[in-house]
Amino acid sequence: MAAPMNLYQLQPGSVMKISLISGGWGARRNLNQIGLHVGDKVSVIHKAPFGGPLVVENRGSRVAMGRRLAEKVEVEALR
Repeated sequence: MAAPMNLYQLQPGSVMKISLISGGWGARRNLNQIGLHVGDKVSVIHKAPFGGPLVVENRGSRVAMGRRLAEKVEVEALR
């Protein structure tokens, strides 16, 4: 079995499914507000260098998020 990956580890063009959101209530609330939930299919559009934010697309909407929030989103390959 492959090691779990977080959203920030993906490269632009990757398409994965959100399998787990770790972190506390605040992280879950922030992700819910930008429309990311467990089971959603997300694609990485842009990743800024040197630990900068990344832009993901989910259901036709693009959102930017920081590295620390993206690291709390565990993803898995689509089946």
